[in-house]
Amino acid sequence: MTRHGGEPLLRTSYFRVVIGERELGFAEITPLTSRTQLDTDERRHEYDTVVLRRALTRSTELYDWRRRIADGADDRRSVRIEQLETPGGPTANSWTLVDAWPCRWSGPPFDAQSSAIAVEELELAFADLVWHGQTHRQGG
Repeated sequence: MTRHGGEPLLRTSYFRVVIGERELGFAEITPLTSRTQLDTDERRHEYDTVVLRRALTRSTELYDWRRRIADGADDRRSVRIEQLETPGGPTANSWTLVDAWPCRWSGPPFDAQSSAIAVEELELAFADLVWHGQTHRQGG
């Protein structure tokens, strides 16, 4: 699928997440948002938290990270989100959440009348958002 000018439209369903040095699978990521608040004579730059959602497994890795933060540890990590051109293909765009830390972890709701997949959520606060631009290919 292409738009006017021949540049391909990028999908939101092809992505990967790397927390620290470890790639983890996620089903959904909420939007990356940067905003500036205009107060009287001062501008404040802010970033909305980002929520990562994935199917719950027996791994307690995300909960353990949140637990360390709740216990007072300063366990901030870089989180890289890569948008892929195709499944498993080259990176089209990537962003880094700088000094990210989990401000909330949520487990699944339980409902005896549902057969939904159990999902865990990790909400991340972070100090900065960096968009790593890609070199644009010259068309001919």
